[in-house]
Amino acid sequence: MRKKKPNLNEFQDWGTVVNISAFYGRNKELTQLKSWILQDSCRLLGLFGMGGVGKTTLATQLAQHIHDQFDYIFWRSVPTVLSFDEMITDLLSLISNHQESKPKIHRVLHYLCTYRCLIILDDLETTLDTLNLNYSRFIQIIAETNHQSCLIFTSRNQPAQISLLENWSLSARSLRLLGSSEIAFSLLQSQQLRGTDEQKYQLCDLYGNNPLKIKILVNTIINLFNGDIKKFLAQNTLLVNNHLHHLLEQQLNCLSAWEQQIMYYLAINSQITITNLANKLPHVSKSHFWQGIERLYSRCLIEQKAGKYILQPVIKEYVMEHFQPQPVLELANKRKPGNQFPVS
Repeated sequence: MRKKKPNLNEFQDWGTVVNISAFYGRNKELTQLKSWILQDSCRLLGLFGMGGVGKTTLATQLAQHIHDQFDYIFWRSVPTVLSFDEMITDLLSLISNHQESKPKIHRVLHYLCTYRCLIILDDLETTLDTLNLNYSRFIQIIAETNHQSCLIFTSRNQPAQISLLENWSLSARSLRLLGSSEIAFSLLQSQQLRGTDEQKYQLCDLYGNNPLKIKILVNTIINLFNGDIKKFLAQNTLLVNNHLHHLLEQQLNCLSAWEQQIMYYLAINSQITITNLANKLPHVSKSHFWQGIERLYSRCLIEQKAGKYILQPVIKEYVMEHFQPQPVLELANKRKPGNQFPVS
């Protein structure tokens, strides 16, 4: 039976949660997420999408909307946590009212059954990319064990185990976030920029309607073009400044040689079907090809429209500049354990 706590404020640990000054759009997504958690009793919820698309912002807004339905709130930005054991220790200390301080998962599960707890782990991809088995195991246990709590996590890539859990159990759900023209346009509208609505939407499309990329771009337009969108668009090129270059570098430079080749051929062949893309890469085995497509899609680096795969313009620009077609022999030589597609 669910126990009651005396004071809500003593049972919330928001860690390094971001302060949202303004929240644009995502109302449909927010409604869906609330329904999964409050009506369907979802135990595990993953929010996936490219860096800067708004996963943390949406998770924060969601938590603030539903926090009064939970006994305990625990938020951690995973990159700021020294270790998995530290995270579990902090969590257990909170939900046990500081009665327990050793990192024991079975005790965490006990309290997740006793109380209704909301756990948010933000920016989890770092640990998932390094195949941190502790976090992966914890996520799976949360989904498969019967309790009344919920774990929300954000990541740039979707682990294969989440897809399996989601397909076979109502306890796990995931939402893939893409760029939002509503959010991107609202961000431009909030700044002192000159330009027509048509020019603003064109600018948003060029940068994938990605909120963070738009914010970075706004500073550039103000500093270099005196806030004039028309002058920026007249350059007829995609400007990638240092901040944006670093963001793209983080997401693309970790790809294997095979994945880079798939990205390159997607960049030079706009809106191509999966069959035609495979035909253009005969030197890539079918196994590697499909593993690569699956991983690139799970990382939200490629998108599907009307049955065809595409790249966002700014990603396409980066790929064209930094990735090059490689001879079959050179690719084969790169098939070392570290460069092969990991089994997710």
